Amino acid sequence: MGYKDKSCLEISGEKIVSRIIRQLSGLFTEIFVITRTPEHHTNLGVRLVGDIYQQRSSLTGIHAAISHAETDHVFITACDSPFLNKNLVTKMLSLLSPSDDVLIPIHDNWRYEPLCAVYSKRCLPFIEENLNNEIFQIIRFFPEVKVHAVDAEILQQHDQDLESFINVNTPEELSKACERAKKCNKI
Repeated sequence: MGYKDKSCLEISGEKIVSRIIRQLSGLFTEIFVITRTPEHHTNLGVRLVGDIYQQRSSLTGIHAAISHAETDHVFITACDSPFLNKNLVTKMLSLLSPSDDVLIPIHDNWRYEPLCAVYSKRCLPFIEENLNNEIFQIIRFFPEVKVHAVDAEILQQHDQDLESFINVNTPEELSKACERAKKCNKI
């Protein structure tokens, strides 16, 4: 998408970030957005916080979210997931154990969905070690923590087409997402 703020892209006349907030409403005591551009998000009605590490990486966003959270566990989602399904998130939360450090969906051959997952504050030292060593791949710290992998087949019962995992990374994907929203009335 070039240098566009993907969270501000619109599907059916609504910013993707607003769609996500609407879907998560009522599930959590607090919803907040990690952003480097708070001026783009003045009317969201949620707390805006910035990254602590300045490198551009999804891992820096996860780190900031865990650091700023008041709870021990934090649900993390990507800013460009227009079809996040509340039922899928609710199912994931029901599977979370207090001892889990990461609760994460997996697909065939152990392909993780790290931007639709739950992370505990116990992950912070391992994430910080990786960020300090410029290791930005999210799953690289997983061997150090207790990971609870959830088979996508279980989640499919709550999000049949696993649309929660759809991201908008290109103009073509944005166009497809807009068409999908129109076709399925996913406004």
